Amino acid sequence: MVLKLDDNIDLNWVKQDLRIRLLEGRFDNDYTFEVNLIYKIIHEYSNYEEIQWEFYSRDKTVVEKEIKSLLLCISSLDTKLTWDCQSVLKRYSNLYNERNAISKKYIRSKL
Repeated sequence: MVLKLDDNIDLNWVKQDLRIRLLEGRFDNDYTFEVNLIYKIIHEYSNYEEIQWEFYSRDKTVVEKEIKSLLLCISSLDTKLTWDCQSVLKRYSNLYNERNAISKKYIRSKL
């Protein structure tokens, strides 16, 4: 698996940090707390940010498989997140074409 969660995530601390950030108005979206939590875990507690552009240059089935696997790991941290992980998966699947095109245009052309 290419996408991996960081070891030893303290989910209670992550939730508390997210609550504070939401109260401070640091997020300008209409997502539920749970969806924001999933995005926070993906972007701050996995290797997604480091590999995303190389990652999106791959075949869509590979990308979807990796995202599913990462979301499965997230839902195992808290089973209440399972349904929200499904909606997040749909969002990343829908973003694939756009990000793949950007990757082809800007990343691959620079190699």
